[in-house]
Amino acid sequence: MRVERARSTSRAMSIAEPVYVVEFWTSRDDGEQWRLLDAEDVDDVVDWARRRQQGRVLAVSVEHHDEYGTSVLRLLGPARAVGGSLRSA
Repeated sequence: MRVERARSTSRAMSIAEPVYVVEFWTSRDDGEQWRLLDAEDVDDVVDWARRRQQGRVLAVSVEHHDEYGTSVLRLLGPARAVGGSLRSA
């Protein structure tokens, strides 16, 4: 890990209503994804996910939309190839 002081001139962006993506899996082919809307904050999402983890691998991401399309930015957990359908929780 590399650590450096953030520049105060950096442009910050705030998303008013973020959509979080929570993934649980036990293998590459055995997993599920959920979209969480109207969450209080990321701690709320992580608490929800940890209560449902049940020994599975957990990853939490946030959706980001821009002129290039939609990206999923990982916040917690290991990366996994995204596949399957998303369900609103």
